[in-house]
Amino acid sequence: MIPRRRSGRQLIALAAIAALVVSACGPGPAKPTPGPTLTPLVPVGPVTVVRWFVGLGLGNEANQVDAEKAFVTSYNSSQSKIYINLEIVPTAAAYETLQSEIANGAAPDIVGPVGIDGLNGFSGDFLDLSREIASANYDMTKYPSALVDFYKDAKYGQIGLPYLVNPGFIFYNKDIFTKANLPDLPKKVGDRWNGKDWTWDALAGVAAQLTVDAKGKKSTDTGFDAATIVQYGMDFQWADARRLASCFASGSLLGADGTATIPDGWKTAWTWYYNAIWKTHIAPSAKAIVSPLLGNGSTVASGHLAMAVSWPWAISTYGALGSDGHTTAKFNTWDMAVMPSTAGQTSSPLDSNTFVITRKTAHPDQAFAAMAAIVADKQLQAAYGGMPAVTADQQAWFDQSEIELAKVFPGNNTSWSVLQDMENYPANPSPEADLPNFQAVNSLMAAFYTKLQTSGKVNMVTEMTNLQAAIQKAFVQASASPNP
Repeated sequence: MIPRRRSGRQLIALAAIAALVVSACGPGPAKPTPGPTLTPLVPVGPVTVVRWFVGLGLGNEANQVDAEKAFVTSYNSSQSKIYINLEIVPTAAAYETLQSEIANGAAPDIVGPVGIDGLNGFSGDFLDLSREIASANYDMTKYPSALVDFYKDAKYGQIGLPYLVNPGFIFYNKDIFTKANLPDLPKKVGDRWNGKDWTWDALAGVAAQLTVDAKGKKSTDTGFDAATIVQYGMDFQWADARRLASCFASGSLLGADGTATIPDGWKTAWTWYYNAIWKTHIAPSAKAIVSPLLGNGSTVASGHLAMAVSWPWAISTYGALGSDGHTTAKFNTWDMAVMPSTAGQTSSPLDSNTFVITRKTAHPDQAFAAMAAIVADKQLQAAYGGMPAVTADQQAWFDQSEIELAKVFPGNNTSWSVLQDMENYPANPSPEADLPNFQAVNSLMAAFYTKLQTSGKVNMVTEMTNLQAAIQKAFVQASASPNP
C-alpha cells in the first residue's frame, strides 16, 4: 500500500480492490516534469471546441487515460456542434500549468476530476453553474441535497457537480469486539450504543475497554502499563489536523471577518485527541504508529487496532491477496459505523471528486453540455473508481465492492448503508477548503499535528493560541502579496 498522509497530496494506487479506488489529489506548486504529450485532435466543420483539462486530480493512470481518450473519440464522433479537446497534464505539473493558463487568458473550459484540495489556490476561477443547471434543466434531485450543498461556495455559488464521494466512517475490527464481548457499533445517525448516545466521549469509553497492555490489563484497570500496550482502541489513520477536527465539527480557520480563527469544536477535537494519546493512552503516539506492532504505519491493517476513522478509498489498505492467492489480512471480520456526534451534531469529512468549468469560458453552455456527458459516462466512472454520488447508482457499486472484498475477507458482511447515511452529514466547509496562503497554513497545521503526536508536554491552550496567531500572520502575508 502507499501511505496517504495528507501533506503533499498524492494520488494513491489502491490496486487490491479496484472497485474502491478513488483519491483526492490536490495542488502544491511543482516544476513541470516530463510526461506524456497528447497530440490535440483536430475538429472538422463548424463546431465549438471545448477544452477538457485533466491532471489536477484523478485521470493520469494508464487505464484512466485510455478511458478518457475512448470517451472523447466516441463523444466527438457523435456530436455535430461540440468537440472536446482533451488536455492531459502530468500531475506534478498540473497546478502550475493550470495557474499559468488562467493567468495568460488561455484557460481550459472543463477541469476534472478534481478534489476539494485540488481547487486550492484557484478561488474565484470557476463558474457558478446555477444558470447552466437551470438552462439545461439538469436533474439535481438524483444527488443527496447535502452533496449538492457541499459544492456551493458561499461567495462563488454552485461551482461543481457531485461525482465520486468518499464519506468518512468509523472502521471497527469485529474480531476484537467479539473477543471483548462488545456489541456492534451504531449503523445509523441517532442510534445509541449499549444504551448510550453515540458521542465521541462514548467512543473514548469503548476504546478504553479495548486498549490492552502486555499483561492483558485494560487501560481502565489498576496496574495498566502504558509502556507495553499491545492493542490500541482508536486511531485516525490518514488524517491531518483539519481532517481530524472535522470529524468532531465542521468549521474553517478563516473567520467571517477574514481573520484567523479556530472553531471551538476543533479545539475540543484536538484536546480530545491529545488526551487520548498522552493521558488515557487509547490512541497511539507517532512513535507507536510507526512501530512493528501497528504495521509500521498501517495501523488498521496491523490487526492491533480496534477502531479508526476511515474512508472507502482506504478499504483496500486493510488487507490484500498475496501472490499465492491467499489473503494477507491480519483479521477476519470488520464493519463500518457512523461517526459519533459532538454537542448533538454529526460531522463526516468527505473526500469527493467533481468537475468544474472555468469562469472565463467563452462558451459556458457547450462546456456544461460536455461536462454533463462526462459525468454520466459509466466507463469513465469505472476507470476513476469510487462510490457514485448519484443515489440510484450506489447499490450496484456496493454489490460489486462486496464481491471484490470477499476475496480478501471471505464471509465478512459490510454495512454499506453507513456510507449513504454519512454522505448526508459532510463536514461543510471541507477541511480541505481553500485558505489564504494555503501552503503556509498547511505547513503550520502539519507541524502542530506532529507536535500533538510526539510530545506529551504540550499546553493545549497555549499551543492553539500560538497556532491561531501564526495562521493570522500567514493570512496577512497573503493579503500583502501581489499574487496571494
